[in-house]
Amino acid sequence: MKVTLDTESIKTINLFQNLTGSHVLDFMSEDGELYFVVSKGEYGLVVGKNGSKIKNAERVFKKPIMIFENAPDMESFVRNIIPEAQDINITGKEISVRVKPSDRPKVIGKGGKKIKIINHFLKRLYDVESLKVK
Repeated sequence: MKVTLDTESIKTINLFQNLTGSHVLDFMSEDGELYFVVSKGEYGLVVGKNGSKIKNAERVFKKPIMIFENAPDMESFVRNIIPEAQDINITGKEISVRVKPSDRPKVIGKGGKKIKIINHFLKRLYDVESLKVK
């Protein structure tokens, strides 16, 4: 699916790329936090030694930042974005992920916030219609 960004998003991505030296594939801002999907293999580049680059970016943006690393296929991307996943089942445009009952709140997030962000990126990058956490 083609990702369409507004002018503000493009400015944010450009500044982030300049600060970290990474290549951003997608971005969203939600509840005062910034979320970036970077190219495969660039997670360490974004974080920097002892977290220096990501801390600097958070200082510049004055907001917390979360980074997700892209992958060559949808299942690997889901594993990157939900490391607690024990089993991933992909059926067409639907994904179901099985996690330990104790990890469910962490994966879903307060008020469903994290699952909403994950759904956003899956829809835009892989054209997924729904993600279910079991």
